[in-house]
Amino acid sequence: MTTRDYLNTLFFYRRIAVTVFLWVVAIGFIVTMLLPPTYRADARLLTLFAGYYSQSNATNGGTEPAPIEGQLVSIEAQILNSPELHRAVVTELLGPEANASRINDQLDHFERHFHLEQDDLASVVTISYIDSNPKRASDMLNRLLAEYFHQRASIFTSGRASSLIAQRDAVRAKLDKLNVDIVAFQKRNDLLNIDDQINHAIALHNLLKQRKLENDNALAQDRSTFASLVESAESVSSTILLFRDNTEAAHTLDTMQLSLLQLEARRADLAARYLPLSPFVRQIDQQLKDVSASIAKQKQHLTGAVRYGHNTFYDTVQDRLAVVSSNIKGEAARQRELQTQLVASEAGLQTLIGATNKLSQMFVDRTILTESLRNLSHQVDLASIDQIQADTASSTNVRVIQAPVPPAHRNNPIGMFIAASIISGLMASALTVLVLASLRETFLSPEQVERALLLPVLSAPITPWKEKKTPRRNTILWSTINTIVHNTVLRTKDAADLPPYRPSMLLYGRAITAIDTISDAETKLVMMISFDQNDGLASVIQGLATELVRRSSRPILIIDLASTQDVPLYGQPNEAGMLVWGVTNDAPEQDRATIPDDDPHLHIFVFEPVEGYEVVIGRLRDPAFHLTSQQAANLFALFRKKYDYVIIHAPPARSSFMGVENARLADATLLIIRAEKTRKPIALGIKTQIQETGGQITGIILTDRKSYIPDRIYRFL
Repeated sequence: MTTRDYLNTLFFYRRIAVTVFLWVVAIGFIVTMLLPPTYRADARLLTLFAGYYSQSNATNGGTEPAPIEGQLVSIEAQILNSPELHRAVVTELLGPEANASRINDQLDHFERHFHLEQDDLASVVTISYIDSNPKRASDMLNRLLAEYFHQRASIFTSGRASSLIAQRDAVRAKLDKLNVDIVAFQKRNDLLNIDDQINHAIALHNLLKQRKLENDNALAQDRSTFASLVESAESVSSTILLFRDNTEAAHTLDTMQLSLLQLEARRADLAARYLPLSPFVRQIDQQLKDVSASIAKQKQHLTGAVRYGHNTFYDTVQDRLAVVSSNIKGEAARQRELQTQLVASEAGLQTLIGATNKLSQMFVDRTILTESLRNLSHQVDLASIDQIQADTASSTNVRVIQAPVPPAHRNNPIGMFIAASIISGLMASALTVLVLASLRETFLSPEQVERALLLPVLSAPITPWKEKKTPRRNTILWSTINTIVHNTVLRTKDAADLPPYRPSMLLYGRAITAIDTISDAETKLVMMISFDQNDGLASVIQGLATELVRRSSRPILIIDLASTQDVPLYGQPNEAGMLVWGVTNDAPEQDRATIPDDDPHLHIFVFEPVEGYEVVIGRLRDPAFHLTSQQAANLFALFRKKYDYVIIHAPPARSSFMGVENARLADATLLIIRAEKTRKPIALGIKTQIQETGGQITGIILTDRKSYIPDRIYRFL
């Protein structure tokens, strides 16, 4: 938001803000007048260290260390702020005959009006009491100081000695109880010589660990040996071949071989004497073949005697496997037993160590309590001596550097309350404006419209509150502008008046530029949609049409779909059948616009020209007639052939869906929003409906917009 937008919102709620401010200031003033005056009596006390009875340990030859910063002041502040001291003051004030209820009420009243402040650096305590009677306020402080000095002497003498004796007795009782607990703990855990017991337990634990490691090594070795023996024993058989006897078979083969040799010798002899093909040689060859075949066949069927016996090495291997297997089982059992013993030994060792640590802590506590008892006993002796000295010296170590006197001025001045009322009124007004602005659902400025709807505002003329006087300077310039406005911006009785000091060219220049650049079509069909009948749509269309006349060579057509039979939005025609828009005498004369009456589809409209402008307004003959989408598309196509600009004055979206339904047929759709009236949900709903039906919203025109910033402030923005 801009600074101008912030200020405009602020001045929009100026009446409510001023009302809230005046009410808050009035209430504050009334409270100031009704509130009784109060007076505050003060007293200041300075704490001294000389002869101060310190409660800290004094071990350096009786020399007490200096207290830390603020320690003495805190001690005195605790005494002054103690409820018992206040009760004593109230009891003395009311007397012994006062009952407990009255004392408690007066005590509450006293503590509400009593206040204490301490300055650690200066060692100063400031006490104050507020009352409607200045004399009574100072008197209460005097009573408090008297009772304070009376009780302080007893606190730092006998009270200190008694406190130290009680602390010493408490420490002694704790020490005795701790000694009994130590003896019982030693008996319960059998602790005699802790170091020897721990050493023996550690040695036993280490021995068990060593035995376990040795057993694990032997077990791993035996398992590896057993696996190797099993693998080797797989190739050892329980029986073994002793011998093979084939003597008979060999003798038979030898005989047959001898016969074969004899036949070969005989053949050689016959071959030497006869031809190779002689019957004798051939017979001998056949006999050689038969003997060779018989020898080969005999070799296949010859068998020898085979004898098997028991393998003694097999028994040796099995004995070795049995020995190794038994060793593995024994070592596994030993491993489990050693593991159990090792766990038990470790648990016992941890228990012994825990008991030792607990016993050591108890010994340390006993040492601390013994030292505390020795120090407290020494402090009791010193406190007794100090008590004797205090009784004789009667020193208080506190000095009153400002005695309480009756105050002369009020504690609650009227000016302070009035200033607080003004500040509260300003804050309440600002908060009221903030709440109202956050709850408001209407629009005040174009920036708010653009943020809410995410659409550009093409025109947002400011409606003046009243007719402004023409300034003395630049009189000619202002007269020229007013003349242009009166010549171009036409008004009717029912339409909202446009600002007389802004020409329509400046008001609708952005809108016309957006319409011309929205598409490349020669004819631009513009759909104008508003939510309500009184949103100023007719005035916007009049101003837009008068500006479009200059940019078009053909008449401007306005299709009025929102007028009724009785109340036409653009007025009744005169005797010449033309509409009069209040043209001034200086308006340029123009030809009468051509009325499109040659097409039978246009007979549902009554076309009326505007006097002095090439503008034609078409109204439905029957306002109850509803254009279908197809009829609207046909009519719009027909209008595009005859006109450069066609403006559709759609019925209010509040009562008709015609404009939203046919927005997709238009080249540009302008949404009219009335400032301070059209709600954000309604505008968002219309926008969503148009986009869902396929329409394209070119921009928004904000009507009836007012500027609430005063001129003397606005000129600096």
